[in-house]
Amino acid sequence: MEDNWELALLAVASRELEQLDWQIRNLKSGDGETELGDVHSQISRLTGITDLAHEGGLPVSETTRAKLLQINEAAMEKARILAFGQ
Repeated sequence: MEDNWELALLAVASRELEQLDWQIRNLKSGDGETELGDVHSQISRLTGITDLAHEGGLPVSETTRAKLLQINEAAMEKARILAFGQ
């Protein structure tokens, strides 16, 4: 079972992934509010959180580790699509 702090960490990572989605949508819309550097910063912030799942990071449960790695993979997939298209 995950501790409360692990649940909070997952909630933060999930919100950061949602923020990445929002930024990518705004970047693609061309409204000028979001720039590519904003998206890069968001990816960096998000992967900084999800990197805690790797060895030497925080001691988290296997469930939390798996969820963080899943969020990381979702972020990387979004970055690849943005960079190279569908």
